[in-house]
Amino acid sequence: MGGMFHGGAPGMKPGDIITPQSGTDHLVDGCPTCEARRVGAPLPEDNLDPTAVYVTTVRDYAKVYAAGYPLGAVYRVEPLGELTPSPDPVESYGVAAARVGSVLDPLVRLSGHEQRRLIRKFMGSGAVTS
Repeated sequence: MGGMFHGGAPGMKPGDIITPQSGTDHLVDGCPTCEARRVGAPLPEDNLDPTAVYVTTVRDYAKVYAAGYPLGAVYRVEPLGELTPSPDPVESYGVAAARVGSVLDPLVRLSGHEQRRLIRKFMGSGAVTS
């Protein structure tokens, strides 16, 4: 399997371990996704396991998740534990934790054009594997 990526909370450094609760101090009050992460509940609009860290082989897909955080980041990661395929339309997996290998984009902000492009890419055409 090629490189793995994680899009999530900012501020992680190489060697840091990402857990399901990593970065909850960066979440925004009143945000339904943020509130779910704070309490370890399922996220409002997906079927993902709140007790798993999600990694993907598709860097742009990690970018989508990073953009869901205020000032989110994209990391190259090493999964720690058994990979469980996710229900996402893109090659991604749940895992107990992941170790940050490098910070690829420390501040993800998507323009309106880029948001639309990525939504079409990942949600409009079925499964994406690379």
